[in-house]
Amino acid sequence: KQWYQRRVAITAGHRAVLSLISSHGFTIHHEGHITWSRDQAREFYSEHEGRFFHQRLVEFMSNSGVFHAMILAHPTEDAIRKWRQLLGPTKCYQARGNHPPGIRARYGLTDTRNAAHGSDSVESFRREVGVVFPEYEDERVLRFDEVNSTLVGGSNKSG
Repeated sequence: KQWYQRRVAITAGHRAVLSLISSHGFTIHHEGHITWSRDQAREFYSEHEGRFFHQRLVEFMSNSGVFHAMILAHPTEDAIRKWRQLLGPTKCYQARGNHPPGIRARYGLTDTRNAAHGSDSVESFRREVGVVFPEYEDERVLRFDEVNSTLVGGSNKSG
């Protein structure tokens, strides 16, 4: 199996999202319940520093309480594309119009609270998994050439 990285912030419908994940061929490889400080949220979203939405993301993720984070496995080489397709567009209003079956369309609240995050490269996965699961050292994931793992998280707060 190959592993592909993502992080999903699920604010509602947790069981339903887990069912969607499973029905699309993803399996849970590693998971935990995470609470972030502002510094951890800043580190995770560092690629967006300086953009208008960066501070909103940091504040939301550092004030949302505990979220459920997972690394998901998928047996295909195009797992990133499959995961991003399951997530749908980043902006919830676009997701509802263009991709209603997606996680963001179903469970996202706003552009900041969009229920999901998806890494776009091996480099992003390595950096992000280091922030979310600093203790994680599975060589099958950290050595791969193709990105194929998913990091999923959900807030206990719904808004």
